[in-house]
Amino acid sequence: MKEEHSIKLIKIIRPANVTITFFSVLAGGFICSVNKNISFKLLLAAVAAAFIAASANIINDYFDIEIDKINRPERILASGELNVRTALIIYFFFILGGTALSSLVHVQAMLVVVGSIILTFFYSYKLKKIPLLGNAVVAFMTGLAFLFGGVAVGKISAAVFPFIFAFTINFMREVVKDMEDTEGDTRANVFTFPVKYGFENAKTLLYVVGLFLLIAMLIPYLLKIFNAKYLAVIAGSVVPMLVYSMYILHKGNDRASYGRVSFLLKLQMVFGLIAILLGV
Repeated sequence: MKEEHSIKLIKIIRPANVTITFFSVLAGGFICSVNKNISFKLLLAAVAAAFIAASANIINDYFDIEIDKINRPERILASGELNVRTALIIYFFFILGGTALSSLVHVQAMLVVVGSIILTFFYSYKLKKIPLLGNAVVAFMTGLAFLFGGVAVGKISAAVFPFIFAFTINFMREVVKDMEDTEGDTRANVFTFPVKYGFENAKTLLYVVGLFLLIAMLIPYLLKIFNAKYLAVIAGSVVPMLVYSMYILHKGNDRASYGRVSFLLKLQMVFGLIAILLGV
C-alpha cells in the first residue's frame, strides 16, 4: 500500500518539472554567489521551490479535472486513481512545507514563496483561461526559480538572463500545450490563444518568439557574461533542437506533433540549464 501511495504522489507532482525547478534555483544561486558555491540556505531555498512547484501541479490538476477527462484522461485525478480530498491534503502539505523552509532562508525568500503560492492558485482558478496571460504566468513562475536562487544568496543580477531564457522557452511550451489541448479547452469554454485566434496565428507567434530566443541566447556570450562552454552547449544542443521544433511545428498539424515539440522544448530547458552552469 505504501508503495502504491508513493507512486500516486510521484504522478501528481510531475517529478520532471519539480526536479528542473530544484536545479534551476541551485543554478540561479550558484551563478549569483560571490564564491560560486552552494550554501545550506540555497539548498533550503531549492527544496522550498520544489515543494511549491509540486503544489502548483496539484492545484492545477484539481481545477482541470473535467478538462483533463478529455485532454489528458491518464492524469491521476481525472482518471479517479487519486481522490480529490487526498490531493488537497498533499497540496496543503507542500505549500506549508515550502513556506516553512523558505522562512529559514530569510524573510524575502518567504515573501517570494507566499507570492508564488497565491499566483499559482489564481492561475489555476482563473488566469489560465485568459489567452497568453495564463501562458505568461507559467513562464514567469518557471523563470522565477533562477531569480529565487539569487534572492536566496542576496544578489539577483546574474540570474536575469537565465530568467529570460526560461521564461521564453516555457512561454513557447505553454502555447504549444494549448495547441495540444484545444479539444478539451473548447468543450470547457476555455479560450486559449489557439482556440480564440487559430492554429496558424499561434504558429506565427511561436516563430517570432523562437527567433527572439535564438538572438537572445547569443547576447550573454557576446557580453562576456558566459564563456565559450556556454556557447558550445547552446550551439550544439539548444539551437538545433529549437530549429527542429519549429520545423515540426511548421509541418505538423496533429496532436502528436505538438506533443513532440512540447517535449523538445522541455529538453531545451534542461540543456540550457547545463549551458548556464558550465558557462560561469
